[in-house]
Amino acid sequence: MAQSRDQTRVVVRDNALEIGERLLAATKIGSLTELINVMFARYGRHLEETWEVLPAPGAQFTQPEPPPVSQADFTFDEPLTGL
Repeated sequence: MAQSRDQTRVVVRDNALEIGERLLAATKIGSLTELINVMFARYGRHLEETWEVLPAPGAQFTQPEPPPVSQADFTFDEPLTGL
């Protein structure tokens, strides 16, 4: 018995359509429908897992201290030439 398939229409914004057309040319995929299917199949799970990544409970993040800056780092013994 053949499995029925639902159909859904998708509206693609102009700038996304331009990207889609470039991807069609680069990948040689036959249609935007197939391109969307490939993108969902390949990248859907990644998008689900990383959409709103929250830190693990109890995780503590701190900003690293910037390295000390010495005035010697910004002095020149000879004039700059050849610019």
